[in-house]
Amino acid sequence: MSATRMRHHWTIADMDRARTRALAEATGLPHIIAQLLLQRGAATADEARHYLQPSVAHLSDPFSLTGMRAAVERITQARDHDEHVLIFGDYDVDGIAAAALLINGLKRFGLQRVTHGMPLRLTEGYGLNAEHVAVARAEGVNLIITVDNGISAHEAARRAKDLGIDLLITDHHAIEEGLPEACAVINPKQDSPDHPARNLCGAGVAFKLSMALNGTPNDLDIAALGTVADIVPLTGENRIIVALGLRHMARYERLGLSKLAAEAGLSLRDISSEKIGFQLGPRLNAAGRLNDGRAALQLLLSDCPIEAGRIAAALNEANEERRSIERGIFEAAVEELDACFDPRQRSIVLARRGWHVGVIGIVASRINAEYNRPVVLIALDEEGVGRGSARSGPNFDMMAALTECQEYLERFGGHRSAAGLTLAEEAVPAFRSAFEAAALRQLGAGELLPELTVDVVASFSQLDGALLKTLEQLEPFGHGNPAPIFCSAGVELVPSSARIIKDNHLRMALRQGDVVLSAIGFFMAERYFTEGLPSSLDIAYIPQLNTYRNETSVQLLLKDYRPAED
Repeated sequence: MSATRMRHHWTIADMDRARTRALAEATGLPHIIAQLLLQRGAATADEARHYLQPSVAHLSDPFSLTGMRAAVERITQARDHDEHVLIFGDYDVDGIAAAALLINGLKRFGLQRVTHGMPLRLTEGYGLNAEHVAVARAEGVNLIITVDNGISAHEAARRAKDLGIDLLITDHHAIEEGLPEACAVINPKQDSPDHPARNLCGAGVAFKLSMALNGTPNDLDIAALGTVADIVPLTGENRIIVALGLRHMARYERLGLSKLAAEAGLSLRDISSEKIGFQLGPRLNAAGRLNDGRAALQLLLSDCPIEAGRIAAALNEANEERRSIERGIFEAAVEELDACFDPRQRSIVLARRGWHVGVIGIVASRINAEYNRPVVLIALDEEGVGRGSARSGPNFDMMAALTECQEYLERFGGHRSAAGLTLAEEAVPAFRSAFEAAALRQLGAGELLPELTVDVVASFSQLDGALLKTLEQLEPFGHGNPAPIFCSAGVELVPSSARIIKDNHLRMALRQGDVVLSAIGFFMAERYFTEGLPSSLDIAYIPQLNTYRNETSVQLLLKDYRPAED
């Protein structure tokens, strides 16, 4: 069973023909682009121009965030009194990017004594703790600034107060237990739900603080890196940051990122959000997933080509190790599911000794995509303690389900689609049963088909180079702003055109009227072998421009197909 092989439940987005026509006439854009802009909230000509041409002027005022003025005042005091400031980050890409942003920002602001720290994933876990504060006190730190963590660090905040260290928290995670005691807390979750910065990641919050200190939007490339890697919605302010950051990354080619891109076989000159998400992000994440993210931070800060090249090579090697570990866990999980999976079950809970706690989240996401139901993977240690990662799709509230099962958990936390948890090994069977019951209540019985939202119904004759070039202006695509999915009905399979590419992928030629287009379906070979292809199809796809031997043509990236409806 695979998400790429499974049939989907198609939903066709509504189209307001009158508003689409009016926006197209007001902007001179094709009707399809006007329709997509309306779906993304751009209802007027000015809003459409802002969406298609994001600029620094469209960023919100950093001082509109609660706590920003107090934070700037305290940092100004630290500069004026030559205080020792510790930036305390996290081991994932967002935390690493946030730390790099603020280290650079504080130095631009004139602070001389700035150091950084982060926890070790496997031995210390997430976030600032009381022991970190004690070490900071011994090192003469006057002010600790957290990035991408701290909003739940109540014990650490109390220890800092007892030891006479000021604490400034910058974070973006949910506020569940009130605010820790600190001289300032910057977290967009404090502000109104309609605040333009509401969905910033940790790097985005650090970017705002740096901008408030220095008055200029520096290090946009690092802000974009953290935003894409943290999978926050690429809408509103986040989309602006990433759009501007991609341009910055391509133009200035930061040394560390350039070396890392070379290890991945990429050039920053044609960087995209997809390449950050699937190539750069995993390599920066690899060291932190296996234990220590400091090397990735040093790479972002390095101005030495030899050092940057050495670190990039080491991160690439760590990523290969991470992939090997991930592959082993995934294969073991699928082997177990092949033996015992029942399509009627609503959830998957697997536990095993020896699984790497830093990698099970990635594997849980893959299994969720493969089986289209919520997944919890649990790594058991030798003392019988299980640390789990939970992942789900948009139609399931993971935190609500875990709350129903909390009597079997020692602790848990996260958000709607991803969470972490800890439980005793002997509690796993009872938790599995309770979680299955919670999943059944949310998802109901019957076949679980993944959802596929079609944005535009179009004919092949509308898919020309000019349209697709304009379509590129809707980028960057990613979580919350996916590439638009088109649908064309009643297309014909060109006889004898279907063929298998590299054992897994399906390529074919499709005709509608006088237009013939090439289409490719990644990982659709098995579906083709088991179901075949009808001669007349409805297809869902992403249209792309494909250049081969200096010739550019329209190619369709298939997402699903079905027999043509009469």
